[in-house]
Amino acid sequence: MVHSIPRQPSVDALETIVSDLLDLQHELTPSFVPIRPSIPTALEFLRQVHTNFPVIYRAAAFDWPAFNPTSGRRWSKRYLLDSLRDTTVSVAETPLGNADAPLDGMFVQPHTSHLPFPQFMDKLLDSDADTVCYMQSQNNNMPTEFPQLLDDVAMDIAWATEALNSKPEAVNLWIGSSRSTTSLHKDPYENLHVQVLGQKVFKLISPAEHICVKESMLTKAMYQKLSVGFNLIAETERQPWPTLDPDAVDSRDYWQSKVRVLEVILNPGDILYLPALWYHKVTQVSDKEGLCCSVNYWYDMDFTGPLWQFANFVQSISNSLTGVEHNTDIDDCVKDDNI
Repeated sequence: MVHSIPRQPSVDALETIVSDLLDLQHELTPSFVPIRPSIPTALEFLRQVHTNFPVIYRAAAFDWPAFNPTSGRRWSKRYLLDSLRDTTVSVAETPLGNADAPLDGMFVQPHTSHLPFPQFMDKLLDSDADTVCYMQSQNNNMPTEFPQLLDDVAMDIAWATEALNSKPEAVNLWIGSSRSTTSLHKDPYENLHVQVLGQKVFKLISPAEHICVKESMLTKAMYQKLSVGFNLIAETERQPWPTLDPDAVDSRDYWQSKVRVLEVILNPGDILYLPALWYHKVTQVSDKEGLCCSVNYWYDMDFTGPLWQFANFVQSISNSLTGVEHNTDIDDCVKDDNI
């Protein structure tokens, strides 16, 4: 018996498959992020996780002391300064508020300083400063660096912990202003993001739309702070990173014209469920005191389930079509080594 050799799919056939996948994704999922007016049960949240689709739980954290005017622990500029006056914090510093972002063919990471909290606040709130500061260490900093604030918030989201049968792998405190922007990226975590002060605007893109986000292999670089301004120091290592700006989609490009960007505005007390591997760009809106603060809970995703395999399959096909080197290493999925 003569066995025929399987034929390699043509590029045109692969493009049709990916295009049809995007159409099916858009047909079967909402074109907006649902808003739920009440806190879910663990079962309701688990069902949401299984859909791998974001949702906002409106005002779901208002029982925290950080929101209660009579608790004596309500967050404000004065309260944070009083509570953290003797605390040294890790601060990302950049000239443009563009930490961890693509720039001129490079993946640029911020200069990191260690500052007394009052000095950080002075620099953060100086809108004329040539340095943009953002407290964004993402290394489980809430329990390790800010024990003074632990009684103000929850150490886990109870219904998420029950649904996922685990405690969060990291709880992070973010303090910034409207000058900072987080470029489009993805995380291998089920993310519960709680807004405390100000607002955050999320632009979200499904992992099924990997081909639309223009992932490229970028040379790593780091801002070096000088006495005046910054310098860029390039490294030899390269980092895969999406280069699409959801706020500047080029509709003349076929794959960009296919992308669906979902916008979410997160208000104080809201909890956003941001599913694992969803791309997101985040901008901030300061409150009347100039602050934007949030606490997020990273629960590890289930790598044994179909999501991880599906996302890597989609990524492999789209990278084949666009000529980007494949990257399927879990450790390279923007997962912080310090967590």
